[in-house]
Amino acid sequence: MTKMESKAPAVPDPASKRTVRPAVTGALVFATSVIASSTGGMADVLSGRYVLPAQALETLFSVGVLGGKQIKGRFEKVNGEMVLNAKRPEASRVNVTVDLRSVETGNDRVTGFLKSAAMFNVSKYPTARFESYSVRLTGKKTAKVEGYLTMRGARQRTSLDVHLQNTGNTRNIAIQAEGGFFRSLYGMDAGLPLYADKVRLQINGTGKRY
Repeated sequence: MTKMESKAPAVPDPASKRTVRPAVTGALVFATSVIASSTGGMADVLSGRYVLPAQALETLFSVGVLGGKQIKGRFEKVNGEMVLNAKRPEASRVNVTVDLRSVETGNDRVTGFLKSAAMFNVSKYPTARFESYSVRLTGKKTAKVEGYLTMRGARQRTSLDVHLQNTGNTRNIAIQAEGGFFRSLYGMDAGLPLYADKVRLQINGTGKRY
């Protein structure tokens, strides 16, 4: 990841009120993986429009802690849609929306801090959005998807590395994606440098054709 990639929110330190936060990146990763699948023998079959439902996505995030365990969490409500053009991957597009209010860390204090004005500020900015502007195939079943991630009124670039897995059902695409962003780019710099600036994302799920 480079500094061009979006940064993410921080997760608070129960004692120091520091934060590290996840992002919309999750949903967006899924969309990218579908696009990646456009290479190979199934290309023509996979072209079309896909929905990325919240119930079919697992969007995880983690933030490093200096001298301690990583802070981990997830977004429970991430959804979007994708248009896949197998013959012209560059014409494919992905739009994903993340409900920041659905962030969960398993620790009420940390989760509450992430939702606060110091981090996501969900009362004013309840959602995050990812819109792709470039899809580049890097292999038969892989792709790099670049786009803009908007959070807290800020719009920054970010990218995802996507891998496609054949489910045996031409109407479904299994995807795995990894990426990240720098939370400080969105004004979420609480806890630096104890809590890492870079937020790592991992998304697993299924895109459903319609």
